[in-house]
Amino acid sequence: MLTRWRRAALLALGLVVAASSSVAAASKPALGIKNAKVAVTSRMDCTMRPTPMCSLKEPAPLPSPMVLGEATTFKLTFTIVDTASGEPVFPQQAHLLFADKKGEEDVTLPVSVKSNGKASFTINTSKPPAALLPTHGNFHLTLLLSSLDAYTPLSYPLGDVSLPPSILKPLSRKRHDLPARPGEPAFQPEIELFHTFRAEEDLGGMGMSLVGTILALSPWAVLVALITKISPSLNHILPPGSALLWLATLAIIEALIFTYWAILTLPIFLPPFIILCVLSAYAGKVALTDIRADRLKAGGTP
Repeated sequence: MLTRWRRAALLALGLVVAASSSVAAASKPALGIKNAKVAVTSRMDCTMRPTPMCSLKEPAPLPSPMVLGEATTFKLTFTIVDTASGEPVFPQQAHLLFADKKGEEDVTLPVSVKSNGKASFTINTSKPPAALLPTHGNFHLTLLLSSLDAYTPLSYPLGDVSLPPSILKPLSRKRHDLPARPGEPAFQPEIELFHTFRAEEDLGGMGMSLVGTILALSPWAVLVALITKISPSLNHILPPGSALLWLATLAIIEALIFTYWAILTLPIFLPPFIILCVLSAYAGKVALTDIRADRLKAGGTP
């Protein structure tokens, strides 16, 4: 029982909302036009040849289709008004819809409107809008005016207009337009894409490699020459074991650095490197202390 009453209440509420919407729509003022005129002017032999101006009165369309020729100007002028008060209105949207008679894509062009509601639209076939060129050229014109929630919009069919075929461009092909034009393949190959994932390493020339090798080995050559020169005057004494241990830790550190450069990663390399550096510093301190003690025992100066 309660469910029935609930359904009835919802139905009544819906009827009330619909009725209020209808009343609001009926009370909303509508957009209209007045003093609508269409003029077609032809330019022939550097002279202007006007045709009689045609007046429009909503909702009557043009008395006959307008066939425009080359160097022809089509001009539509009108004033947008509030149909209830007759006062001029500046709409938020004003367009002319060019509906293709063959069912192709339609074209919508804006209408120029001033603050006092006076509007005009002009087509010069010498310089027509680019959107009208790749079409069939035969349109049914509809004037569209709207002002969002303030006024009831206007859709006014004006009549038929045709552009001269000489100014039209070929229709733009769509992706799946078949059959193809004569002599044109239905499907064309796309440009092949090339991508290099990793460029090959640029190896230096033999000359540059030789120069680099000489520069790298030159300090060792200088060291060997100096040792050879001073070796006869040296008193060779076996260093203490702590000094040999220090040299061993330094050699291990060098080997670890080479291994890191070859195969290791930084997280794996850092812990043993830090430990070896600490041990090498301690071993170096002990080795230098022992060498100093041996030098003092041999009669050296502190």
